[in-house]
Amino acid sequence: MSDELTQGATPAAPPVLSRLVYLDVDDEITSAAARIRSTEANRITLVLPYGSRLATSRINFRLLAREAAARGKRLDIVCADASARALAAAAGLPVHASVAAFEAHGAPGAEGETDGTEPSGTNGSGTQAVGGAASQRSLPELADDDTATRVITAPRRTSPKVPLVGPARPPVSPRVAVGVGLGVLAAVVIFGLLAAQLLPSATIVLHPRSADLGPLQLTVEARADVTGPDATNLVIPAQRFTFPLEASNTFPATGTKVLQAKATGNVTFSNFDTGSANRIDAGSIVKTRSDIEFATLATVTLPNATIQFPFTIVPSTSTVGVEAVLTGPEGNVGNNTIVVIPKGENKRLLKVTNVEATSGGAHEERIVVSEVDVTKAQKALDDALLTQLETQASGASGVPSGVALFPQTATVGATTPSVDPTTLVGTGATEFELGVTAEGYVLGVDPSPIQALAEARLEAQVDGGWSLASGSTTFELGEPAALGDVISYPVTISGTQVHDVDQAKLRAEIRGLVLAQARSRLDDYGDVSISVWPDWVTTIPTNDERIDFTIAGPQPAPSPSP
Repeated sequence: MSDELTQGATPAAPPVLSRLVYLDVDDEITSAAARIRSTEANRITLVLPYGSRLATSRINFRLLAREAAARGKRLDIVCADASARALAAAAGLPVHASVAAFEAHGAPGAEGETDGTEPSGTNGSGTQAVGGAASQRSLPELADDDTATRVITAPRRTSPKVPLVGPARPPVSPRVAVGVGLGVLAAVVIFGLLAAQLLPSATIVLHPRSADLGPLQLTVEARADVTGPDATNLVIPAQRFTFPLEASNTFPATGTKVLQAKATGNVTFSNFDTGSANRIDAGSIVKTRSDIEFATLATVTLPNATIQFPFTIVPSTSTVGVEAVLTGPEGNVGNNTIVVIPKGENKRLLKVTNVEATSGGAHEERIVVSEVDVTKAQKALDDALLTQLETQASGASGVPSGVALFPQTATVGATTPSVDPTTLVGTGATEFELGVTAEGYVLGVDPSPIQALAEARLEAQVDGGWSLASGSTTFELGEPAALGDVISYPVTISGTQVHDVDQAKLRAEIRGLVLAQARSRLDDYGDVSISVWPDWVTTIPTNDERIDFTIAGPQPAPSPSP
């Protein structure tokens, strides 16, 4: 901003200090009024740029005129905008189209004095003046320091006359003058009331109260018998995934089978008794001279022997099967070795022999598949299926993204063997093959719903009239633990609650309140700062447009003093 002072050339009149005050486009009525109060010159000329915010209302110019009059100062307006000059002139202020025009025609004079050559409303050069005369003397050049003060004297009364243009002004009647005075007084009162409504302003910044929530320690369970998240019981669903399994192997046979057999054959009995027949019962024991015993398998009857001439005895004979009493190869004897008749028979009348050797006696141990061998093989195949299932679960093949499998819950279903294991028992072999197929099951959990459940539980801790601050939650998911078909997740969550603020309601409640009352009312919601303009204002404006109410970031309650 630049100030310029001018000084008149005539030392006869008391000095008049004049100052040019340049305003910015964004300067408002408050800024301009402050400049008038802070300027010590008794004649102030405000230079407004084109598009000045101050020049948008006639009330602004009237308020400035009132401010200048209250301080005993004369106020001129310099503005290139014709519409702005019209508003200023309507407010009763002298106006000039440019600084040059002001310097040429705006020199100060005695209040209400004219030179008598033209009407006081125009100077013929595009410069309007109210309450003063136009001077034809140019102002001296300013010194290098644009803040210098120059003394301006009243114009000489011998100024050249300028012919009047148009008819002469008629004299003003006293009644009209009184009416004009009353109108001016009413305007001043109205302007004062408008200023009381429009001029004061208040800036309010409220930091809503905040408070910590938590931390809450929770446990969320995942179960296969649940279909959806349950915020009340903190339960989420677990899914059972199925994997096809197959295993086979060759296993050694460790069983032993002992094969034992009794020797068999035939013996022939001969009866030399000519006087009677002989009956030999089944089970009668015949043996070799080395005492290898055989039992007859059937009963035989031998007729009496006959005599042929000359004195030849012809015995009767009968053949019967025999079996060794003891098992083993010892019963395999040669022919004509079984010659000992049953006990109690007459050795001179009864004879026995085996025309052919006996055979079939044996004792043999063979390796066979035992029941223990089959049981061990089934256990080994079950272990192989479980290992295969855990491997597939670790690879997560075919599992949706976001689902975590828990190999520790792996379970192998019922197995189907490649052959009936019972048919293998007793099979003579040194090894055998066995295979099984089954389905494996593993629990999988998508933990994404857990945070929402925890936040809902945290939300339930929020006090009435407060809200959980968006983005304030801190969520921590612990390491899950599997116990049977239940997966447990430890959860820690905390957040911040903020006092709710209904800005529109509060604005309505504090309008027109004394500052202390307004501050006390807002203190219930948080930390508040209130500033007003002008400084002497003691209440919140009733005009809502003059209240700048800002909701700032939340703040916690101050710590109590120790």
